[in-house]
Amino acid sequence: MSDLVWPLDLRPASQEFYIQTLSTVWASPYTGQNQVLERDGARWVSRLTFQRGDPVARQVDALIASLRGPAGTVLVPDWRTPAARGTLAGTPQLAGGSGRSLTVTGFAPGATGVLLPGDLIQTSPGRAHLVTATVNAGPDGGATVPVEPRLREPVAVGPLVTTACRVRMRLSSDDAGRNPTGPPRRTEWSLELFEVLP
Repeated sequence: MSDLVWPLDLRPASQEFYIQTLSTVWASPYTGQNQVLERDGARWVSRLTFQRGDPVARQVDALIASLRGPAGTVLVPDWRTPAARGTLAGTPQLAGGSGRSLTVTGFAPGATGVLLPGDLIQTSPGRAHLVTATVNAGPDGGATVPVEPRLREPVAVGPLVTTACRVRMRLSSDDAGRNPTGPPRRTEWSLELFEVLP
């Protein structure tokens, strides 16, 4: 089954979109000191609430039904960040990356604020990463971009994508299509989706 694409104009009434880390904490019963183990597995989580009447309600029902519960996948945008706030001066190209950093070339040499904290970068179809610090271009137009969560797949080398970035997600429940409806035919959905990790 191929990915569905969530339409940008099908906006939720409210949204949560965040990186869920995976950590284990032990507290010493003698000293109260904590030890923390960060585990690999940080992923995007999205909670969407919709309140719609016809005909948009039918569109939401159809999209949820097409996902067939957690079996299907959908490319979900973060409606809070439709585009980067950085200047993107030059013609930036995604050149590579590993761990928690991306290599970008083609910025205007010495340009400041080319990417800002909170900007999203699409590194491959269905993979988006959050810029965690202000990025300035070097004298050669290159930059190292710190991102979260860590890279798990090779990046798609080419033009830097910072608009309408999407994450490959699946519904968390077979009951996601529950749709309480009240007068005058106004329907509500509360969806939870999580990133599909490779």
